Amino acid sequence: MLRSRHKFLTILLVLILTVGIFSPLKSVMAADSQTLSWGSTGSAVSQVQQILNNKGYWCGSVDGIFGAKTYNGVVRFQKDVGLPAYGIVGPATQKYLGISTKTVSRGGSINPGRTITMIATGYDAGYKSNYPWYGYPSFIGLPLARGIAATDPNVIPMKTKLYVEGYGEALAADQGNAIKGNRIDLFFDSLQEALNWGIRAVKVTVY
Repeated sequence: MLRSRHKFLTILLVLILTVGIFSPLKSVMAADSQTLSWGSTGSAVSQVQQILNNKGYWCGSVDGIFGAKTYNGVVRFQKDVGLPAYGIVGPATQKYLGISTKTVSRGGSINPGRTITMIATGYDAGYKSNYPWYGYPSFIGLPLARGIAATDPNVIPMKTKLYVEGYGEALAADQGNAIKGNRIDLFFDSLQEALNWGIRAVKVTVY
């Protein structure tokens, strides 16, 4: 998949790599978002950390910062309870953690709860899927990992939380030259998984 990038992102990445720092916090999400992922902060993250620590999925100190330890704890928990293990704490994971999921009002051009029928394809982190941006993170700066989805921002804005039929929870965090209109490209851990997914029509629900 050929993913378009702003020149600003390229310049920013060069500066970051020059000083030896890589931070997924470029895509920091609001603390009151219903879905939590790497870079989220606040009391909701602290609650998840405390629950995971109590369950034996050590996240380090309860500091309200969704970083590497929290991500690893979430992934281990998701694997053990049979959820897709991509480190995003959405409604399904919150349910298993015993956290009440209430709809949170937020801005944007689309309404939470809206369901869209989209044509879904898959991609992986390999060279063929990412030329000429092989080795770069997603459009908003998050590492490429399961749960990352490429969308047309005019249809689904970046940082929108999604539930994709047959795939699970996802985050609109990437873009592609061929991903226009009601198209969505879903990240898979391997090219074979992406090929197995193929091209299919799915229902995509916006959180």
